[in-house]
Amino acid sequence: MSILEQLLAPMTLSDFSTNHLYREPYAAPEKAAFLRKSLSWNTLDEILFTGHKNCWLPRQGQLPTDENLNTGQLTFSQARKGFIEGRTVLVRHAEQAHPVFAAIARDFYRLFKAPIDVQLYCTPEGQEGFDWHYDYEDVFVIQSHGEKEFRLRKNSVNPGASLRKESQAEDLRKETNRAEIRCYLKPGDWLYIPAGYWHKALALTDSYHISVGVLRGKSSSSPY
Repeated sequence: MSILEQLLAPMTLSDFSTNHLYREPYAAPEKAAFLRKSLSWNTLDEILFTGHKNCWLPRQGQLPTDENLNTGQLTFSQARKGFIEGRTVLVRHAEQAHPVFAAIARDFYRLFKAPIDVQLYCTPEGQEGFDWHYDYEDVFVIQSHGEKEFRLRKNSVNPGASLRKESQAEDLRKETNRAEIRCYLKPGDWLYIPAGYWHKALALTDSYHISVGVLRGKSSSSPY
C-alpha cells in the first residue's frame, strides 16, 4: 500500500482523485501518525552534515541579511541559532539529502509519474516562514511535531497556478476572494493543498512539518 493510500484510508485513491485532487483542499487527523518520527533535529543534523546546498532561514519570506547564511548551506549551529531568533529552518529537495525522504519521494513518484520535491519546515512558535503565497505544485503537508494553523484561500487570479510569474505580489493585490479555510494541524495530521491555492501558516507551538510537492506537467497523471 502506498503512503498516499495509507494517508487516505478508508477513502480510496479514486474518490480522492474525483473529489479533491487538483480541485479542493483536504485534511485528515492522525492518518499520518506513522510518519511522525520522520523529521526531528537529529534528522536535520544528518542532512546539514552532508553539506546539502538547499537549506535556508526565511522569516515572512525574507532571508537574513548576513550573506554567510544565504549560500544554501547551513551548519547545525547556524540552523539552531536562526530558529531561536525566530526563523524557519527550510530544507528544499530533502529527497536528495536523506534516505527517509528519498523513499517518500519515490513512493509519490510511482503514483503520479511527476517530479517530486520534499521540503522540510521547522518553525518556532508564533512565527510564519512565508506570507500569503501559492505554489506551482500540489502539496501534501505532513505534520511531524507541534501545532500549526494553515489559512487557505481560493485563487481567482491565477487558478491552478497555470501561469508562471516572477512575482505574486500583483496577483495578491488583485485577489478579491477573501473567504478563508482554516486548518489546524497536530502531530500525525496531514493536509492537501492544490496548486494555486493561496496559503500561509502560523506555528502555534514550535512546529516541524514535511511538505511533499507534486509538480504538474505533461508527464504527471492521476494516481487512479
